[in-house]
Amino acid sequence: MGNESAIVRGQSAVMVVTPHTGTMVPPDLLAHPAWEPVNGRLSDPGGKALGAVARKRGVTCLSAALHPCVIDLNVAANNTALSQRLNRLGLCRTHTSRGEALYLPGAEPSEAEVQRRVAEHWKPFQASILAELSRLRETHDNVLMLVSHAGAWLSPYRTQPGAADCNFGTNHGASSDRAIVSAITQAAQALERSWVVNGKLTDAFTAQRYGRPECGVHVVELEVAGRWRRELEIAQSDAQRDAFMTEILCAAERAVDGLAAPGATGDLFRDLHDACLE
Repeated sequence: MGNESAIVRGQSAVMVVTPHTGTMVPPDLLAHPAWEPVNGRLSDPGGKALGAVARKRGVTCLSAALHPCVIDLNVAANNTALSQRLNRLGLCRTHTSRGEALYLPGAEPSEAEVQRRVAEHWKPFQASILAELSRLRETHDNVLMLVSHAGAWLSPYRTQPGAADCNFGTNHGASSDRAIVSAITQAAQALERSWVVNGKLTDAFTAQRYGRPECGVHVVELEVAGRWRRELEIAQSDAQRDAFMTEILCAAERAVDGLAAPGATGDLFRDLHDACLE
C-alpha cells in the first residue's frame, strides 16, 4: 500500500485499527478547491491517541493515511448512495461532516472512480487487517481487534448534545465476548468517562464482518465523542492524550488473555476473506 497505511506489528493478542485517522488528500483531488481545507484535517483524535498508545506498548496497529472523505475504510465496499450528489454516508463522500460540498455539481466521483478507489485503497487495507489477524491468531487462542473510528462525527447529522465519551459497538453483541466489553466499560467508568454499548454505534462494518468470537476473533468498535473528544482536541501533550487510552487498552489486553480457548474450528480466514473482500 505504499504510504497509504502504516502498520506496526506486535505480539499482543490485541490489534488496534484506526481507519479514520488519515489526513492525506491525493493531489488529483486537491485540484478541487473544496478539498484544500480538508487536507490535513483530523477526523478521529481518539483513534490517533489509541494508535499512539498501541505503538508505545508494542501492540499491532494499522492506521489509514488517506482522509476518510476520500474513501471510508470502515464502510462496506458496496455501500453506495442512490444519488451521487447525496452520497454523504457511503464509501466516497461528496460532502464533509460540516455539509461542505467537495465537488462541483456534476463532478462527483463516478461508479468507475469509486471502484478504482476500492481496488487501490479499500481492498489492500482490508487485506492487511486479515493478514495481521491471521498472524496473531496463530499464537493466541483469542485475538481482539479494537477499532477506533469517527463514523458519527463524519456524518452530516452529527449534532449530538450530551453524547457519551465512549461509544462501543459489538454488532448487537455478536462480535465480541461479553467479558471483553465488560472490562473496557469498567475501565471507562473508573476513569469517570460516560459510555454506551450498542447505541448509535451498533453495526459498523468491521464488527459486522470480522467478529467471530466463537472462533477466537473478537471485534469492538469505539468512537470517542462528547467531552473526551473535546479534551483530546485541545490537549497540549501526548501524556494528556494517552493516559485514559492506556487504561482502556490494558483492560482489553487482560480480558482477551483471560478467555478460554474457542471451541469452533473450520477455515476461519477463508470465511473472513469471503465476508470482507468478496
